[in-house]
Amino acid sequence: MRFDIEDAILGMYDSIERAREAQAAAGHSDQGARQGITSGKHLDPIAAIIRDDLINAGFHPDEVYDQGRMCTLPGWFRPTKNWDLLALDNGELVSAIELKSINSSFGNNANNRAEESIGSAFDAHTAFDEHLLGSSSIPPVMGYVMIVHDCPDSRIVGRGVRSAHFPIDPDFEGASYLDRFLLLCDRLRRKSLYQAVWLVFANPEDGVAYEPSALLSYDKFIANIVMALGVHRA
Repeated sequence: MRFDIEDAILGMYDSIERAREAQAAAGHSDQGARQGITSGKHLDPIAAIIRDDLINAGFHPDEVYDQGRMCTLPGWFRPTKNWDLLALDNGELVSAIELKSINSSFGNNANNRAEESIGSAFDAHTAFDEHLLGSSSIPPVMGYVMIVHDCPDSRIVGRGVRSAHFPIDPDFEGASYLDRFLLLCDRLRRKSLYQAVWLVFANPEDGVAYEPSALLSYDKFIANIVMALGVHRA
């Protein structure tokens, strides 16, 4: 992993901690980490690196968006969806990218992250099929970024893996939360819900961020999006 990417990922945890400290100083200690995370601002430096790399690979700077309303697309099952990055070429949608992280409360949040990712992708694919994403006949590359805190809580066997009527997929039996996110991201890619998937496990306490699968690396993530740009321009 490139140094600037690892530095941005580890710096994300500094941003979360600063938000927590600021809220504690203001007398809102129960809101600090949550506010820093739900605002999404802690992921902005990572989005900026992705944007710069897409521009360096050939996208026009005026058609790679990572701010506010310029990242809104129509949905099919809902009116709109706000993405974290959009990459266009001559007005055609090349890629829509979602950035997510999970840092705590893994038992409550792991399934939520899975449901969000699956639902957003299916909605976007359906919106394209229903001609809501422009006139291009080339489907956009759906991009998904997940950064998981590698810590004692994420290394334990995940809860909630019981099924009353039918056996669960054996791959989930005895799987830690880290394992479950690896399974999720790999299956999102294999089933083409997302064509560009980047998964990172980050241990800020040890100052390490790493990619648990070569198939889910940053280089492949960017390459899949850039390859789609070539298809649009062919």
